[in-house]
Amino acid sequence: MKRLADQEQSVVTPDFMVGNRRTIFYLLFTLIWMAVIFAFSNQAYSGRITEAYLGQANVPIRKLGHVSEFAFLSFLYFQTIACFRQKSPLRPAVQATFALLLAFLYACTDEWHQSYVPGRSASFSDVLVDTSGVVIAQSFILFFIWWRRKKDLSAQLP
Repeated sequence: MKRLADQEQSVVTPDFMVGNRRTIFYLLFTLIWMAVIFAFSNQAYSGRITEAYLGQANVPIRKLGHVSEFAFLSFLYFQTIACFRQKSPLRPAVQATFALLLAFLYACTDEWHQSYVPGRSASFSDVLVDTSGVVIAQSFILFFIWWRRKKDLSAQLP
């Protein structure tokens, strides 16, 4: 009987369950951030409304908002992928590529969604603006990882 109980306790944990709290945190935060982007995209006539307040600065500020919100989304994707692949980690460049592709696909679906919102339109140039934020974020992440590894290696030298 005890042997059966021991066998039940030695259940193999799947990759996605490793670091359970961290995985759940990043997964939920990613989903919440995706919902925030969806909510912003679902605002009818938002361009006209912000133009009343921002005037000529409307377009640059809105584009900067797109760049930053998708940069942050890609950071969350990168972290979530890292949590799911903790036992057999991917190289950072592969992980960044997956994060970039996921964010690009979400940008495409976001633009498609906007085509159904009154006073909003869908354009591939907006997808490219969103994706530029993704590329910037992933470049910073990869640079930081490279810099940290270089620093760690130099600290090990006599």
